[in-house]
Amino acid sequence: MCSDLELRFRKIVGSHLDRYPLMTGPDIYKLLFQAAMGSSHAVINIESARTTLETELMNPEIGPVEPLKDVISPCGRIARINLRPYAEEELNPEILLSAFIRTGMEFSGSEDTLEFYCSWFIHMKDKDLLPVKFRNIDTLFNDMKSSGYPAVHHSAIYRNAYSPAYRVIAQELYQDHR
Repeated sequence: MCSDLELRFRKIVGSHLDRYPLMTGPDIYKLLFQAAMGSSHAVINIESARTTLETELMNPEIGPVEPLKDVISPCGRIARINLRPYAEEELNPEILLSAFIRTGMEFSGSEDTLEFYCSWFIHMKDKDLLPVKFRNIDTLFNDMKSSGYPAVHHSAIYRNAYSPAYRVIAQELYQDHR
């Protein structure tokens, strides 16, 4: 029997696999990593983060239809704010930048939570709830664990198909301004 959090986790994974059917192992790991660890790995330089965000908002690449806010953690704390709808709605980039930077500085991610998410994903695989392409995901997760759970990039397949453009934020630090 699944807990409420595990059921929410399954819904999140299912919605991403439906929306992005070309996801590979690294893309799943990145989703789970961000849900557990937030964006601390992404904020190195505030001015660079500002410039990159402004550039992405002014010149959005073509990609799939996405919600503005995509909750990615089963507890509801972490979300991806997708930049294409953000740009379309002409929302204030400083509000998003602030939430992104504050998330990187203030949100304490948890490797234990990442391990739970990985185990839940493997449980989904073992119950045949996932596409067959994930049958060897255990190897990837074990490699990531033995490497200290590093941040990774999306796969080339995913980048080429979906042109991902988002910022990972803690929802309590994001002022929804629609």
